[in-house]
Amino acid sequence: MDRIWKIIIHEIGTVFVLSEFMELYVIRSDLDLVLTNLKISLLGFVIVCKANTFVFWQGNWRQVIDYITEADQFERDNQDEAKGNIINTYTRYCRRVTYFYWVLVFTTFITSITTPLMIYYSSETFREGFHNGTERFPHIFSSWMPFDKENFPGSWITVMWHTGICVYGALIMAAYDTSVVVILVYFGGKLDLLRIRCREMLGTEGKGVTDKNADQVVRQLHQIHVLLLKHSRLFNSVLSPVMFCYVVMCSLMICASAFQLTSATNTTQKLLMAEYLIFAIAQLFMFCWHSNDVIHKSEAVMIGPYESDWWAANHKQRNNVQILQGQMKIVHIYTAGPFTNLTLSTFLAV
Repeated sequence: MDRIWKIIIHEIGTVFVLSEFMELYVIRSDLDLVLTNLKISLLGFVIVCKANTFVFWQGNWRQVIDYITEADQFERDNQDEAKGNIINTYTRYCRRVTYFYWVLVFTTFITSITTPLMIYYSSETFREGFHNGTERFPHIFSSWMPFDKENFPGSWITVMWHTGICVYGALIMAAYDTSVVVILVYFGGKLDLLRIRCREMLGTEGKGVTDKNADQVVRQLHQIHVLLLKHSRLFNSVLSPVMFCYVVMCSLMICASAFQLTSATNTTQKLLMAEYLIFAIAQLFMFCWHSNDVIHKSEAVMIGPYESDWWAANHKQRNNVQILQGQMKIVHIYTAGPFTNLTLSTFLAV
């Protein structure tokens, strides 16, 4: 029963986004209202996509998260000084980026729910127009409602409804985005650890290892890389459709915000538009930066076998090094749908 209620809450968010697109038809004659509605409704569309993919592809998400939990525990149980430094580095980084993103989302949330008040108190012309009936009630979002939302009590019912939806959207966005970024950071850290393991697979200081130990180590490294690729691809399968929607919607949202920023005459409105613009750009940058970082480390990990003491190994062990290096050449790139890769080049193009 608890699960059903959670699904219902997610679908209520979907219904709200549909009501925003319905409102677009109602206000189609006012360009400024259309742009304001469009950038919020596009963001809302991405949020409900994130929420619904979490629900519909829950099994795949659990599989990826379970793998990361198990693999991270394995690394922590078998760490030395070099590996411990990498583990501590990505752990601290994940905490910092999570805190930063939650602050960014909270700031945007506060900005969103207080925008009507800022507009009301910053513009004397708007206050006069509101009191004489020429200006509409300043709502948080632009959405269709089945009652009169411009006058009491419908106006304040709409305000409470919008505030609740804003809380829901902020929580979904923060939870999804930080989960994706942390997973990407972990994959990058895992590749760094794998490179160190490859470097140490034939011993240190030219002392060499026995054929039996070399076979065991190479087999373990091969298995680690295969599992990493498998779950990286599984993660991309649930992330790629959302990122495709996100890149398209974010591009349109940035265009709408930038256009309104250049046409706004009120200082408060300019600050609000700038905050939305910064938030949209920061979101896209975080995904593209961390995805690009994983791709770079995935290309660099194949150097690991050649950083080992292969020169002190016998012919059989050198063949194993070549086989392992061939495995390490496989690079997995995260995508935003079937049309583009999630890289810094994509971010700059947008």
